Amino acid sequence: MWNAIVNVMTKMFDALHNLIIALGVPKHAEGVSYVLAIILFTAIIRLLILPLNIKSTKSNAKMQEIQPEMKKLQAKYANDPQKLQLETSKLMKENNVSMFGGCLPALLPLPILFALYGVFRNITATPGADTSFLFIPDIFAYPKGIGFVSIILAILAALSTYIPSLLLSKSMPQQEGGMNMSTMNIVMSGMMGFMSLQFQPILIIYWITGGIIQLIQTYFLNYLPAVKKKKIEEEKAAQAKIQKAKKSTPKTKKR
Repeated sequence: MWNAIVNVMTKMFDALHNLIIALGVPKHAEGVSYVLAIILFTAIIRLLILPLNIKSTKSNAKMQEIQPEMKKLQAKYANDPQKLQLETSKLMKENNVSMFGGCLPALLPLPILFALYGVFRNITATPGADTSFLFIPDIFAYPKGIGFVSIILAILAALSTYIPSLLLSKSMPQQEGGMNMSTMNIVMSGMMGFMSLQFQPILIIYWITGGIIQLIQTYFLNYLPAVKKKKIEEEKAAQAKIQKAKKSTPKTKKR
């Protein structure tokens, strides 16, 4: 099953690489052509899972809306875990909320990363071809020790993991346990940076590209709507405060 997935992705990637060559990128400049192919490949994958991201955003928004009801249930059935689980599931079903709906889009890039590991392991550069890209001498070379290139790529991989997660957390209301989420983001980013020290540069380029696309999606799907919603709520609160002040102001009697 895994080999079949790798084979399909290999054919897909080869087709994209051939397309890049057909568009005019010199065939001997394999570093550039393969990087362009991986950027195009990542964009296609992210486009395919965009509906899941939109669904995840809606699910997370609904989850935030029912938090007060969930807290009431937690207080009401504090001594009855089985009843609490039953009522919580019922509440989520009534509001069309999935516990795992928000996690799937975030987890999907990882198996794709490991499948690409198998894809690139089988790719051999054309003898004499230029496989460099920017400051990377060879995009297919496995790291030999921890050098300048490895450190820079590890930092970029960690940042491309952390920044979208940070933006997502800022778009969500502050709740108890928020620090745990922040810590989890840091740990996940650190793990990705550490793992990238063992990966081929082209794999890390895939991850960084995906992180940039995820950052853009998070900004428009999560952060921007959250900012607009917060602004509307603040305006309503300000209007309510003005109305309350007007009502509480004593009227002067006419003589």
